[in-house]
Amino acid sequence: MKNEKLFAWLAFAAVAFFWGTTFFAIRIGVQSFPPMLLAGFRHSIGGILICSYFLLRGYKFPPLKSLKVFAINGFLMLVLGNGLVTWAEIYVSSGLAALICSLTPIWIVMINAFTGKKEKVNALVWLGLAICLAGQLLIFNDNLKDFTNPNYALGIVCVLIANFAWALGTIYSKNHQSDVHPLFGAGLQMISGGFILDMLGTFRGEWAQLHPNADAIWALVYLIFFGSIIAYGAYMYVLKKLPSTIVSTYAYINTIVAVILGWLWLDEKLNLILGVAVLLTKGGVYLVNKSFNKA
Repeated sequence: MKNEKLFAWLAFAAVAFFWGTTFFAIRIGVQSFPPMLLAGFRHSIGGILICSYFLLRGYKFPPLKSLKVFAINGFLMLVLGNGLVTWAEIYVSSGLAALICSLTPIWIVMINAFTGKKEKVNALVWLGLAICLAGQLLIFNDNLKDFTNPNYALGIVCVLIANFAWALGTIYSKNHQSDVHPLFGAGLQMISGGFILDMLGTFRGEWAQLHPNADAIWALVYLIFFGSIIAYGAYMYVLKKLPSTIVSTYAYINTIVAVILGWLWLDEKLNLILGVAVLLTKGGVYLVNKSFNKA
């Protein structure tokens, strides 16, 4: 039992670090790789590799009821959650996308509060939400001129929708667990989500734009192995072992990783205003989680 708990926290650490690096890898990839196909290839290939491993070891496909759950989760978390962020990063910096996505714990506790979990939204929660809002307003106040670009504004909206869908998928996954191995289940989700993303890319005519450079191809390889197979598989595992409100706090770490990588290699903004915005957002998320964990 002790080793299982340790493994769960090691998996959590892998999620927190590697997903921070994926914002950076996506930003590199979409410079020359069509966004829906980048996300689709990432999850399709990752899912096929994972499922092939389990099938070769003698595992059987789960019943239709479980496959339905994996398909819904693949749509919420990979098509909406990851697909929209991938498209948005054509116009929005990787650090900003990660900072907005750090609101995942807020969405999770609020969805839980208003969908039958009966957690009380008290004064501490409202204070945390207000602090988070202040942090986000500080970011956008520093980027007001960028909103004159409709693609930038749409990109921000897409990241917000993706963030909400990811939180919804996290709760759905937590509430519809099965006896299927978590990594096998993650692979099945990747195949279903990846297939939809590949179809979306096809309908958008992205195959004609498929001329990735070497950096984009390496970014895709990184996303397949570290973003999907390792990090997403680990996420599905820790959702089985730890409370969803605790699991969601990976966003505390991956935002910092994404902002630093974007600043070091992509010349993205890192100034005092952004630093204060990060601290305010993290502080607000911490207060909300603290309140619900006490409850």
